[in-house]
Amino acid sequence: MSLEQALARRNERISKLGALCGGILCGREKITLEIGCGKGHYLSAYAAAFPNEFCVGIDLISDRIRDAARRAKNLNANNAAFIKAEALEFLEAMPEGIKLEKIFIFFPDPWPKAKHHKRRLIHKEFLDTLRRHSENGARLYFRTDFFEYFEWTRDAIAESAVWELSPDPELPFETVSQFQRILPDFSTLSATAK
Repeated sequence: MSLEQALARRNERISKLGALCGGILCGREKITLEIGCGKGHYLSAYAAAFPNEFCVGIDLISDRIRDAARRAKNLNANNAAFIKAEALEFLEAMPEGIKLEKIFIFFPDPWPKAKHHKRRLIHKEFLDTLRRHSENGARLYFRTDFFEYFEWTRDAIAESAVWELSPDPELPFETVSQFQRILPDFSTLSATAK
């Protein structure tokens, strides 16, 4: 596939995603977003606990999105939506005027080999893009079981001109996710949008 074909496919995905987001997010000013929501364990429980927030979970795997939607329905979390999307494409497709209030990123792929670090989600460009779509004072929560990635993320945020590490990494809501059951040793940090 040529670069032109790849870009055309990406633009088509963003266009379709924009139409979908427009319908789901119509009339909203701010949302809570979980990137890499998996089967929706955390976000479904969070949405049920905070019915006044509209929550969106995104993941790359269709089966996970279906499971997450089913889980939210079982918890009567009608304020949660789950969308199959890549993070940057979702942010690009978000309707203008909608801002992120809270962002959760839990147990992302750490890409442990040095030659793969460029594939990590957390890096300067991603943090800058995330900030452009966030309201002032938005909170970013990050959790990983891979300490080297935790340090990488902490350093990236510390060096960021648009995010500030928060002294209190405590989440606004805690529930044991599927990953936490398997990976009980993890680190958490939070940051605030400047």
